Amino acid sequence: MNPKLLKTILLALSVGFFVMWILEFRRAGMFESYWLLLLSILCLLYFQFKRVKAALELRKKEEITMTAQKPKSSKTVKK
Repeated sequence: MNPKLLKTILLALSVGFFVMWILEFRRAGMFESYWLLLLSILCLLYFQFKRVKAALELRKKEEITMTAQKPKSSKTVKK
């Protein structure tokens, strides 16, 4: 699955569960609607995990390409 699509879906689910929690909280109270809040937080944390993981992978790829392109000196320094 496309990573951008997955991040968008996770963010939309998080916001959707949060809105549902607010509506359910007003109707039934905290005890009956707590699971919606937990689902919202779970989706938000998973979204954050995916975002940070993708950034770390991109940084590793950039470091690998920079080290591969860096020319090495074959001469030694004379004293």
